[in-house]
Amino acid sequence: MAFQDNLAKLLQTVLEELQVLRQEFKVQNAALIAAKNEIRELKISHKSFEKIMLEISGSVEDIQEKVGSQASTVITPGFHEVVESLEMKIKSYAEATKFAHISFCQEQEIEKANQFARRKNVRISGLLESEKEEVKSFVTKFLAETLHVANPDVAQAFRIGTIETQPRAIIVKFNDKTQRDTALANKANLKRQRIWLDPDLTLLQVEARRKELSKVKEAQDAGFVAFLRDSQAVITQRRRQSST
Repeated sequence: MAFQDNLAKLLQTVLEELQVLRQEFKVQNAALIAAKNEIRELKISHKSFEKIMLEISGSVEDIQEKVGSQASTVITPGFHEVVESLEMKIKSYAEATKFAHISFCQEQEIEKANQFARRKNVRISGLLESEKEEVKSFVTKFLAETLHVANPDVAQAFRIGTIETQPRAIIVKFNDKTQRDTALANKANLKRQRIWLDPDLTLLQVEARRKELSKVKEAQDAGFVAFLRDSQAVITQRRRQSST
């Protein structure tokens, strides 16, 4: 009788421990989902993600160790089924964590390659479009006369998008990054011409830039001097109040 009571108490303790482990599993699973969402929104860096992965992996190992130690103390078939089910879920979770990490690293490498390929490019919007235009010659002349790029060395120039009522944007690929930087430095010459010159950004860079612009606007609305530099928000001292 005493043995049965002790066994029942032990089983109750183990079941309570399993409940705790299930809660830990849910918390870690939620952490993984949150991390993946933050990655998509560019809220965390590669190193931060790796730190999260290490923490989650450590938690998985702790849970597996706890389950293994509890499983060795009780030999009831029903309990073993519970333990095996939980271990399968933990294994699946660990594999999903590893896959997410690998997938993230691959996406990072693709993004780096994409950004590197665009490092000598600019995007011009608003330039008038004609039916039989020679885009490269047209752009070369525009760069020399309007943006003061000496002897523009353009590798490629082409319009993107579908033909509509508005002129399509032009992607310009320079052979020399210095000339690309000169063109961007002189973009102030385009004021009041309804022509825009910007770096050729990836979709992720565009999203990051949009968020930085939002920070600039928020700071300006709060009375701070703020502007965008190299796609990063720069917020300086508060504006002086004008005397009345």
